[in-house]
Amino acid sequence: MPAFSLGPDRIAWCAELRALAAGRLRPLAEKGEPGRVNRPLLAELGHLGLLERLFTSGALDLCLMRESLARSCTEAETALALQGLGAHPVHAH
Repeated sequence: MPAFSLGPDRIAWCAELRALAAGRLRPLAEKGEPGRVNRPLLAELGHLGLLERLFTSGALDLCLMRESLARSCTEAETALALQGLGAHPVHAH
C-alpha cells in the first residue's frame, strides 16, 4: 500500500486556515441568524481569498481547505461549499 503524506507547506497552510477559521470566521458565524445568509461571513471568506480558491485550486487543496475550515468552523466550510456549488456551473460556461 503506498504511503501518503503532506509536505510542510501544505501542513502549514492547513494550520493557518484552522487559525483563521477559529479566530476570524467562527465569531462571525456565531453572530449569524439561523436560516439566513450570513453576509459578513461570506464577505470575510472573500476578503481572505478563499472564495477565489474555489476555482484556482486543485482537488487536494480544495479538500484540505474544506477540512481545515470545518475543523474550526463548520458554518464557514458550509458557506464555502455552497458558493462553489452555486458558482461552478456559471464559471464553467
